[in-house]
Amino acid sequence: MLQFLQRLLAALPDAMTAGVFLTAWVTPMRLGPDYVRDLTLVVAMEFIVIHSSIFYAVIAGVEARRRTRVAWIVGLSSLYLVLVFGFAIQYHSSWPLFAFAWLFVSRFLHVWIIPTSGDAGGARMVKLWAVSVVTYLAAGFAVNLIPLPSLGMNSAFVSLMRQSGGTGWSAGDTYRTLAFGFGYFSVLATAKFAMSGSAGARR
Repeated sequence: MLQFLQRLLAALPDAMTAGVFLTAWVTPMRLGPDYVRDLTLVVAMEFIVIHSSIFYAVIAGVEARRRTRVAWIVGLSSLYLVLVFGFAIQYHSSWPLFAFAWLFVSRFLHVWIIPTSGDAGGARMVKLWAVSVVTYLAAGFAVNLIPLPSLGMNSAFVSLMRQSGGTGWSAGDTYRTLAFGFGYFSVLATAKFAMSGSAGARR
């Protein structure tokens, strides 16, 4: 029972993120145009998290002193934070910082909840990175090739988004970005639930 709850907790952040994207897609007025607009930045922040996670996986699996690994992690995190700060400055908002922090914690929560040995932990992170890359690319193609309903993202709400200011994304296509976020994070939550179960069995 405890292991099942741990698996649920490991998948919960991504499931919550998927739920927010679905809510914004179905009933965007519940969140408002500013919040829905800012959700499009989450997709960009997730790309940065994916890019960084493979390096964290290598650090986790390498044979080195703990102090050395910590130094590498701090240095790597500093580089990516500079990039995230660039987004915050460009969009005159602290939202990219909060989004990156949430996605970063979501990415590695399953490792902290159900820890494994160095090699096994690194291998699990690499598998999750591979799932993330494949899903990110597949979802990106899917939402642009498959006809999708705009649902709550009607012309009236799109007009409100345009009036509140853009973020570099086309307001008329925001529903595709929301569909992307819902699908991508749903797959990620499922993958973490499955991987956490196999990791717990090997402990």
